Amino acid sequence: MSVKDLMNMLQFFGLTRLQAQIFIHLIRVGASSVSVISSALKTNRMSIYRNLKKLQNMGLVDVLPGRPLKFSAVPAAFALNVLLSAAKNRVLEMENMYTKILDEFSKLSAQHQEYTVETKFRFHCGRKNVYSVMMQMLGDSQREACLLTTPVDLVRLALSGFINILRRLNGRGVKVKILTNITDRRLASWLRDYMKYAVVRHSDINIVTRFLIVDDKAAFTSLSNDDSMKLESEGDSGFWTDSPHYIQSIKAFFEAIWCMAQDASVVLWRLETGKPMEKTVVFSDAENYQMYLIEMINRAKREVLICVSHLEELLTINELIETLEDAYARGVNLKVLASVNGETSDLKMLSEIAEVRHIDAKHTSIDFIITDAGECLLWFPISSMDNNRFQMIYLWSNSAIFSALLSKLFMDLWFKSLNLSIRLTEILFERAIGELFDVLSPMVTEKGWLPEMPATIRGKSGLNQNFDLALSIKDPVRSLVVGDFLRERDGIKMALISLYVKAIDVGATESFLIIPSSRWLSLEEYEMAKAYNIELIEGLKAEEICRKIIEKISGGA
Repeated sequence: MSVKDLMNMLQFFGLTRLQAQIFIHLIRVGASSVSVISSALKTNRMSIYRNLKKLQNMGLVDVLPGRPLKFSAVPAAFALNVLLSAAKNRVLEMENMYTKILDEFSKLSAQHQEYTVETKFRFHCGRKNVYSVMMQMLGDSQREACLLTTPVDLVRLALSGFINILRRLNGRGVKVKILTNITDRRLASWLRDYMKYAVVRHSDINIVTRFLIVDDKAAFTSLSNDDSMKLESEGDSGFWTDSPHYIQSIKAFFEAIWCMAQDASVVLWRLETGKPMEKTVVFSDAENYQMYLIEMINRAKREVLICVSHLEELLTINELIETLEDAYARGVNLKVLASVNGETSDLKMLSEIAEVRHIDAKHTSIDFIITDAGECLLWFPISSMDNNRFQMIYLWSNSAIFSALLSKLFMDLWFKSLNLSIRLTEILFERAIGELFDVLSPMVTEKGWLPEMPATIRGKSGLNQNFDLALSIKDPVRSLVVGDFLRERDGIKMALISLYVKAIDVGATESFLIIPSSRWLSLEEYEMAKAYNIELIEGLKAEEICRKIIEKISGGA
């Protein structure tokens, strides 16, 4: 059989042409990245990625975390069973819609008189009696039965002959949906028996009750449910009703969970192979957020990446520093991206165990943490509650694709970020600049100089030239000293050129470039300052900078 024939067969099973090509490529070549698949199939990467995501949701492809992210195909036999199961479900849904559509068409051609239906409620106690009612309801079913219950209840029902009834319903074309919470692979054989005659799905919701809906006409709901394996427990009770409003309500609840539930075959395969279930949890409780954060760091083995816009808020979390210290002691590599606005004892402690870098808050619209375990936690405000408070939303996920995307975002921001020591130097320098005028003014005034900060001076060119600092004196000879502050490491050459040109235009006798650290300048930039006759004044405290300015102007006066 040729590859083309195989591809046509996969399309017959419900895959698109591109999805079939991708699956065959992964079977033949093995785990591959998006770029490798894109090159092999000569298709753009975005299209490949979207179809890989669809194949993953169908349970046909697994994600292998790493850089780059790779995808691998599940075994062919498993894939065909998944596709066959999906096709059967589709046919069952179409058959179910047949009668419903005919009913809707009949309503279009006839006028029906409204009438009131008298609803009934019947209470039943004892497991044997409850199961008898449920099986009688199923026996009367004509179109559809929906059951939500616990996994243990499914085992008890199977031991009570439930699967034989499902077999007969399947023969009559009745569609059966079963929703449960699958957490134990030992239930696999029982669930696979159910899957022969019903569509079974898994929900992350911790199901502790039971209800059965038949043909949207009758429902049984448990009031108490002793979830032991006793087949004749008296702790099982519930009520039967044909109330349209009640049935409509619990059916809507069932369908809402059903839409988000996963195919049982995929869940069982993951349990049997040890692969973790991918899920996403959204919540708004701050205590839950702190619990998730601490537990994620505790589970990390190699790396923890943290990106926050306000580091101070993060460091107020109880046990966080201790948890990070424990992770560091285990050999976990800690990287923290944050908007740093000053040095604190907590920041100093953090920098001893983690590599901390500064990122401008405007570059991070969300805060997040990622670990090598494939987990990620995000938090962000969604709406203003009043003038000063915001409603915080938290999202936890162990999706491999989601974690990989956030890891890439983190590393992109990391390469744009600033070394912590440089950032702290910037903060000290800005503080010194803020205090400079108050410290410098009395010192230079005493010597006859007039200080301006900032200063605008009209030059020979007729243009107004702006300086961060200017000192002028008229006696005995007019002297003008101008200076600028070097606030950032980038653009040092342009700062020197700008100061040089402006100083010439205003006829300055001296010019200063006030810098936080001499290490910011390269040898070439030093030579450039010397050639332009620009004095470099280094300092991180206002008093230190002022003293050096006084020394310079006193020596030149």
